Amino acid sequence: NIDLNLTYRLANLEEFTRGDDEVLDTGYLHQRAITERLLRRIVAKLLRAGVLDPSKNIVNTGSWIGDNALPWALMMETLRPNNPGKVIAIDPSEKYIKDTVDLANVNGIGNICAQIGILSSAMTEVHFSGGSTEHISVYNKQQVMNGPAQRRERFQRQGTWKNAITLDSLNLQSSLSLLHIDVEGHEGELLIGARETIQSSRPIIITEGYDDWDPIPVDENDKHVLAILMDELHYVSGDTIPEYCGANKNARNRIWWPDVETKDAAMAVVGKDLERKELVPWIAVDLPELG
Repeated sequence: NIDLNLTYRLANLEEFTRGDDEVLDTGYLHQRAITERLLRRIVAKLLRAGVLDPSKNIVNTGSWIGDNALPWALMMETLRPNNPGKVIAIDPSEKYIKDTVDLANVNGIGNICAQIGILSSAMTEVHFSGGSTEHISVYNKQQVMNGPAQRRERFQRQGTWKNAITLDSLNLQSSLSLLHIDVEGHEGELLIGARETIQSSRPIIITEGYDDWDPIPVDENDKHVLAILMDELHYVSGDTIPEYCGANKNARNRIWWPDVETKDAAMAVVGKDLERKELVPWIAVDLPELG
């Protein structure tokens, strides 16, 4: 069984051992509600149906403590025990990557690669506000200089520069089946630095957007994502997952199809999920009606 909330296993433990009685602090692990259940249900169905190839790799950016990456890796191991793909989990927070590694070890998950990093359009510096790297919004130099005066003043007062990499620099070539992007408004810049990988792999892509696309996006970053994927990379379409994804009431995940064949195969499996009329809450107790 795939545990969609791996932190439950450690909720009441003060410590656990790994390897030769090495004690790890789990004070940062706590029981919590399960979020984005519809997104996880859709990815699970696509993996089981083979629309997402479980022997290929998944990149999960903005991976937090691995709450998506770890269940996906477990499912890939279950479906392809002899040759599972890997989940590459990337997050700017050293703390969150440590959480991911600890959770992978205590659950015996071997097909995950967790990396500290920020993905952007080039191998350059990006700017974020404050000193913490947890749940940050980043901007490149041009975005800072050309942005509103309030942003420039805030960054001058409390900004931090970090080196970014591109997805293309990871040399994944044609091995990618899914690219999941949750980078707090930097999706367009990440996609620019991922063009070669996307062209060679043609993965299904999931992005987080910030308006309801009724009928077209209004948010500037969403417009940027649409232009890159549809106009430049020639993805055939994208479907909004009918589920709140975060505290922002307008935030939605959107799933992008690289070609008609992939979309048709996927819609045969998850079409009813994507055609739901009522939005699923960000925190949902269960989704029994989805089967």
